[in-house]
Amino acid sequence: MKLIEVAMPLESINQESKREKSIRHGHPSTLHLWWARRPLAACRAVLFAQLVDDPSTWPEQFPTEQEQEVERKRLFEIIERIVQWENGQDDKVMQVARREIADSIARARKEAAPPTPDGVDRYLLEHAPQIRDPFCGGGAIP
Repeated sequence: MKLIEVAMPLESINQESKREKSIRHGHPSTLHLWWARRPLAACRAVLFAQLVDDPSTWPEQFPTEQEQEVERKRLFEIIERIVQWENGQDDKVMQVARREIADSIARARKEAAPPTPDGVDRYLLEHAPQIRDPFCGGGAIP
């Protein structure tokens, strides 16, 4: 079960999406008022939550509801960092998210160990599922 199916930090995502609309001066979406504005904050959150497992998926690793909540809170903190406009170009923040996605994929593949930190990008290229644009080509994925 993926995180998006169980819970999302909607308040944080909504706040950042709203804030993003007011700070995107010079962004292509501001060229025309009729363009559908799809905040990158929402796109990042949705993509991450579709690729990362909810802790309840792994009861052997998170056996109690309390442990699952602690892990879910940690995942929410990652989402809260990646949705911030300023962090879109911060490779350290995005690398944490990529690492979490790779770890989820490795668990699902029943691999003994997740990829090494310097091998995450290659691992994702080889094993991550194809990504579908949840915002239908609004320019949020690139």
